[in-house]
Amino acid sequence: MRRDLVRGIVIAAVLVAIGVAHHATDPARIVLHVAYQDLCYAPILVAAFWFGLPGGVAAALAAGLGSITHFHGAWPGNRPFLLSEYGQAVGFLIAGAVGGVLASAERRASRRHQQAVASLGAANADLRASHEQLRHADRLSSIGEIAAGLAHEIRNPLAGVKGALEIITSRAATGSPESEFGTLAAREIARLDDLISEFLTYARPHDPERRDVDMFDVLDRVVSLISAEAERHGVAIEVNRTHVPHVLVDSEQMAQVFFNIVLNAVQVTPPGGRVQITVTADSQTLTIDVLDQGPGIKPEHLAKVFEPFFSTKKAGTGLGLSVSQRIVQSHHGRIDIIQPDRGTLVRVLLPLDAARAPVESIDTHATTT
Repeated sequence: MRRDLVRGIVIAAVLVAIGVAHHATDPARIVLHVAYQDLCYAPILVAAFWFGLPGGVAAALAAGLGSITHFHGAWPGNRPFLLSEYGQAVGFLIAGAVGGVLASAERRASRRHQQAVASLGAANADLRASHEQLRHADRLSSIGEIAAGLAHEIRNPLAGVKGALEIITSRAATGSPESEFGTLAAREIARLDDLISEFLTYARPHDPERRDVDMFDVLDRVVSLISAEAERHGVAIEVNRTHVPHVLVDSEQMAQVFFNIVLNAVQVTPPGGRVQITVTADSQTLTIDVLDQGPGIKPEHLAKVFEPFFSTKKAGTGLGLSVSQRIVQSHHGRIDIIQPDRGTLVRVLLPLDAARAPVESIDTHATTT
C-alpha cells in the first residue's frame, strides 16, 4: 500500500512538472510545448505499467485535461491547433488504456507462471514423498521375509536352549556361580525372545478387530502393567479423566500402542516426575496425549523416531514406536511428536468413526510448540 502511494505521488509530480514547464515557457515556442506534451506519454505508460488499466486511464485524463486547459488559455483563437490537441488527448487515453491492458495481461501471465511453478513444486514434493513411501514399503517387505526365516531358524532352537538351561539351573546349588550365570543367561534368552516377538509383530501385522471400546479401560490396563516399573523409577502416572465417547478400535492393539508410549515416557522421566495422560475428543477425532517430563528429543532424532530399529536407549530394540505407528495407521489415525518447553508430548489421534477417511496428516510428524 505504501509503495503504491509513493508511485502515485511520483506520477502526479511528473505531470505537474510538465504542466509547470508549459506555463513557464513562452507561448511562441511551439516546438517546446509540443515536446512537453509528448513527454506526457512517459508518466502515462509508467502509470499503466504500475497500476494497470485504471492507472493508465487516470494519468491520461490528467495529462489530457492539463494540456487542453493550457492550450485554450495560451492560444484561444487557433482552432486547428486546439483540435489537434484534442486529438492528442485522445491519443493519451488510447496509450494509457492499451498500456494498462497489456500490463494487466502480463501480470496475469506472471501469476499463472508462479502458480504453475508452485504446482510443480508441490507435485515434486509429492513425488519425493511417494518415492520414500515406496522405499519404506520395500524395506518392510524385506523385513517380513527375514522375520519368516527368524521364526523357524531362531525361535525353535532358542526354546530348546531355554529348556536345557532351566534343567541345568534347577540342579545348581542356590547361590552358586552356576545358578547366578544360569539366571543371567535365562534373562538374556527372554530378552532375545521378546525382540523376536516385536520383530514378528512389526513385520507381520494383522488387521485390527474393532470393537466399541472405552479408551480409559485400555489406559487403566496399561497403567496397571507399567505401575511396577513406574514405582522403580519414582515416577507417577496421572490419567486426566473427562467424558469422551467410545471408539471402534482393537483394544489389544491399542494396549500395545500405549504400553510402548507410556513405558518410554516413564523411562525418560526423572525420579519425582510424572507422566500425564489426557484424553479429549471433538466431533470427529479422539485425541490421547502422553506428556513426560524428560529431556525431550534431540532435533536430529525427531525425523527418525518411527524408523525401525532406531533407539536412543542402550537396551532398546527400536521397534516400539514403529509397531505403534503401524497399528495406529491401520486404525486410520496418526501419531504426532510434539516438543513443548519441557519433556515430550506424544499425541495419538483416532477417528471416532472407523468407516470414515483417515485423520488428515501434517507435513511432518515432528512439530514444536
